[in-house]
Amino acid sequence: MTKKFISRAMAALCAAALVMGTGDNALNASSSSISAIEDEIAQKREENEQRRQEIENLGGDMDDNEYRMELISEQVDGVNAEIAKYRELIKAKEAAIDSKFLEIDAIERSILEKENEINEKSAEVDTLNAENQENLKRFAKLARALYMSDVSDKMPIFNGSSDWYDYFMYSDVVKNIGKQSYDFMQELTDSIKEQERLIGELNAEIDALNSSKLALEDEKAKFTRQMDELAEERAKLEAEAQEKLDDLYALTAENEELRDRIDDLESDIAANNAALEELNAQLEERIRAEQAANPDRPQYGGDFIWPLEDRFGYITTYFGYDADMDRMHRGIDVGDAGIKGTNIYAAQSGTVTTVVTGCEHNYGRSWNCGHGGGFGNYIIIDHGGGLATLYAHCGAVNVYEGQEVSQGDVIGEVGSTGWSLGFHLHFEVRENGTPVDPFGYV
Repeated sequence: MTKKFISRAMAALCAAALVMGTGDNALNASSSSISAIEDEIAQKREENEQRRQEIENLGGDMDDNEYRMELISEQVDGVNAEIAKYRELIKAKEAAIDSKFLEIDAIERSILEKENEINEKSAEVDTLNAENQENLKRFAKLARALYMSDVSDKMPIFNGSSDWYDYFMYSDVVKNIGKQSYDFMQELTDSIKEQERLIGELNAEIDALNSSKLALEDEKAKFTRQMDELAEERAKLEAEAQEKLDDLYALTAENEELRDRIDDLESDIAANNAALEELNAQLEERIRAEQAANPDRPQYGGDFIWPLEDRFGYITTYFGYDADMDRMHRGIDVGDAGIKGTNIYAAQSGTVTTVVTGCEHNYGRSWNCGHGGGFGNYIIIDHGGGLATLYAHCGAVNVYEGQEVSQGDVIGEVGSTGWSLGFHLHFEVRENGTPVDPFGYV
């Protein structure tokens, strides 16, 4: 596979070698000036690639955060659903407690009513007892009168009877009192007993109500404990939900910071790209000036041939804008199975103006290749008439600067030196220093 981000600066550097001065000193001075610009371009491209790598890493961090945020959001939804269930349970317990309060209140009102009724009955009993005392006083007067009338055989009722009043009611003495007095005292006695019976029933009802009240109080206390337990569980869940929300907010804030960092890096890349365009423009202008200063260079006409064996024609990167790297790709990359070490042919006859060697195959992004930079080992052939071709990432170089070559001569071998991730040939065609689509010639 070819590495898409081949340096445009490298292409400009190679084009610089198209112009041959009338002497070696002029060529060396030109190459030195162009190389200095190329070094600056290479450095800026390396900075941009480092920024792109950092952006890729930051994007990965953001993706990880997004994944974690999605998981946490699902967890928050689950916890909130549990909280909602607890809220419903608590509401049910509160309703049950309210119901018990109402029942207890009703019982307390019943108890109060029965206590009031008992008080009324007790007051009636007190009144009846008072009336009975008056009747007893009258009876005592009557009894004394009977006694004075010599009715001593009737008096044993006063001598220690356990229920002298009942005895009195049924004794012969009473028969002497008179039917009216007897009836009145009988009614009075019956009323007292009836009131006492009602009071007993009311007290029994009050006892039963108090028992029911105690049972309701127990139920209410049980519901209250359950409600408190539910509220405690709900509070724990709410705390858990808040903790997860805090994590969610933290991840969101972190992603915003990462996005800001990416924006800054993209701004730096854009600024560097603008500087690179300016440097490339300077290089092309310098190349055109040097070509104009050497009008007597030989020109080779005719069509170009494919610089590789015909069986190798898989294009991994075409000429033009590279969206992946957000830049122009100034040539074509040819990579295919079995291409390693195969011959590279001169596409047209010409003069070898530039040969850069000393770069090793490293599948990486090393700039430690002299002025080869990202191109690794490369060759430039000037074909005259402002046309030149460039062959980059060579594994071996078979020509030297100043050598005249014919179309189809073997000039090197396919490699993966410089800024390359796999064995391939980067091939360029330049018109007056400006890269053009090689398929316009090949």
